[in-house]
Amino acid sequence: MTERLYLKDCYIRDFSATVIEITSNGVILDRSAFYPEGGGQLGDRGTLEWDGGETTVINTRQQQGKVIHKIKSVDGLKERMQIKGKLDWSRRYHQMRAHTTQHCISRFFQVNYQAETVSNQLKDTSNRLDLSPLSKISSKELNNISIQINDLISTKMPVTISFLPRNEAVSFLKEKKYQTQYLDMVPKSVQEFRIIAINEYDWAACAGTHVQNTSEIGHVYLEKTVNKGKQRERVYYSLI
Repeated sequence: MTERLYLKDCYIRDFSATVIEITSNGVILDRSAFYPEGGGQLGDRGTLEWDGGETTVINTRQQQGKVIHKIKSVDGLKERMQIKGKLDWSRRYHQMRAHTTQHCISRFFQVNYQAETVSNQLKDTSNRLDLSPLSKISSKELNNISIQINDLISTKMPVTISFLPRNEAVSFLKEKKYQTQYLDMVPKSVQEFRIIAINEYDWAACAGTHVQNTSEIGHVYLEKTVNKGKQRERVYYSLI
């Protein structure tokens, strides 16, 4: 199992680690701040450096509890070697801002439209989330929603990370009106949930990376909606 440093501190941008395995899929370290693709968030990129060498991490994935760093070349790397990992921080920070924004948008639609987020995808530029049940939203209404969400974000809400035993987390999130049906998809072997709280506005079980305050997000632009089936709308948004 790889120790995932970002779970407690999303702002770690470089770290030391030991190579524990080199496979055809990439390099596995004993600890890593690289986020592996999942939950709608892209895998991190960056570099791995060691005495006399360096390689580029072009993607990061997870497999059976291990974080796999897909790299351009394994030349010079050996098991038990000490390395230094460095994130492509500009790209990661954008993902953090976009992910916290997604939580804010999801909560807004849950509270004001009784629509829940059924999927989401963060990109390097435009991002999206699918909401249901939700009917078509006019451009005028979408613009009004953008204004309200930006007003909400501008209140500088703190974003915190905590950990709760599974049963306590489920009870807590039900009390906070979180979409708890998705918690059943988490393997029963997972006995601790990571909770992301945006002040007293939103609470969610989430393993992704987030900013510490909504003031870091900047301005959000809700671009358009696209119908994806009966009572399902896809909302596209970007950060300005």
